[in-house]
Amino acid sequence: MEENVIISQPKTKREIIPTAGKSRDEMRIFIFEFFGMALFAYGIICSQGSDEFLALFFFASVCLAAPFSGAHVNPAVTLAMVISRRVNFAQAVIYWLAQFSGALCGACCCYLILNEVDSPEVKSTEYSWILSDVSGEAFGTFTFILFILIQTDPETTLTPKGQPMTTYVLVALALYFSREFTFHSGGCLNPGMAVSLQLFQSLQTGDRQRMDFLWVYVGGPLGGGFGASVFFELFYKKQIKRL
Repeated sequence: MEENVIISQPKTKREIIPTAGKSRDEMRIFIFEFFGMALFAYGIICSQGSDEFLALFFFASVCLAAPFSGAHVNPAVTLAMVISRRVNFAQAVIYWLAQFSGALCGACCCYLILNEVDSPEVKSTEYSWILSDVSGEAFGTFTFILFILIQTDPETTLTPKGQPMTTYVLVALALYFSREFTFHSGGCLNPGMAVSLQLFQSLQTGDRQRMDFLWVYVGGPLGGGFGASVFFELFYKKQIKRL
């Protein structure tokens, strides 16, 4: 197998076996994105709010999935890859299905093993509070995904070719620092994780109201991911070429 770049489209020779090869590639993507998200979801709950442990669990998920799926492990990252034309929409659907179902599986495992599930929640319905939460999710995701795009593009990467572990560490550090934007919202810059954990917890507790502001944890990261990909493609990459 050829070496894959983290959080990007896996490098495969689809032209050799168009049908069978494509099916195997898609199954591989689904399996490893699923388990990557399940591991990350379990780690988020076990971390009990610790940014350090959360980043370490994310690093473990990336190490698991990167050689096989590119380790998006986040629907907002997959959206950015679609906009940057690194994956097509059909592939993105596979990533999204795997990510949401994987996070839900991780939540189920936490409940069965630890009898505990936790998810981010908007603490106040005041306009200023919600605006702060959305802004934190958007700015944090913008920073996180912008670094991913920079690090995984051969023209802008900050590390020498052939050193994937360095990239894994740097991306995990990027998540760690980007999460500082979400101290107000308590989010993880990951709409798939937020939807799955909140859905599971609301069904478990019967508290449907916690879902009322789920859009904060979906719209903020997706908006940040969209903005990061547009900024990278239209400005950052062009400026690097001029140096």
